[in-house]
Amino acid sequence: MASVGRPPEVDKHGNVIQKSLVNVTIPTKLANFLKEKGINRSKLFTDIVTKLYKEKLCPTCYGEDLITTLVGRFCDDCNNKIPTETYVWLELFNCKNCGNKYQPGYNMFAQPKDRSFEKGCFDCVPKENRL
Repeated sequence: MASVGRPPEVDKHGNVIQKSLVNVTIPTKLANFLKEKGINRSKLFTDIVTKLYKEKLCPTCYGEDLITTLVGRFCDDCNNKIPTETYVWLELFNCKNCGNKYQPGYNMFAQPKDRSFEKGCFDCVPKENRL
């Protein structure tokens, strides 16, 4: 017998994303507008909530185990599933000293030996002056 309905949504690791039915009451005119525009309400709700709570919720696995470092923010749940030593970053910050964006593998956090400033990056702390 053939399967019926949409195929299940999967995350980047191939795991099926479990879903729940949530009833939301909205104004009729808004519901009509969304329907006329062909907007998928489930996708819209998921996108809006994920963006609203981007500092508390992983957009990939919807887990709450986010770790914030000087370099950026990553999901510990997602990174524990990936056999690698580099993090999958959700957001990368800018260096507090020079303003350049941290870029793992190229521009990471660094401190100068001479302590001329507290926090920097590979771009603003020459290799010979890094701790």
